[in-house]
Amino acid sequence: MNKAVLSKAERIARTLSSIAHPSRLLIICMLLKREMFVNELMEKLGTTKGNISQHLRVLTDRGLIGKRRDANRIFYSIKDPRLANLIARIKKLYCPNFDI
Repeated sequence: MNKAVLSKAERIARTLSSIAHPSRLLIICMLLKREMFVNELMEKLGTTKGNISQHLRVLTDRGLIGKRRDANRIFYSIKDPRLANLIARIKKLYCPNFDI
């Protein structure tokens, strides 16, 4: 098999494994609409700040989301438009009426 094709498949597999956790998938779905900060995500998911931070760290470390600081808040957003497109399509196919 072509090394370039295998390398690309490995990157895609890492991306998919990164969003395979329900909380991370929900975070990405919420970020489709707009950038959000930790407390907003925490309230929507009904979990702890530590739990949200752990999932955000995975998504950030894998380069899927980005962050920016505004005063004392850190806002998160989807970094890769291809990921936004993929999640939007999945959402449309499997849960079109699902709104977080």
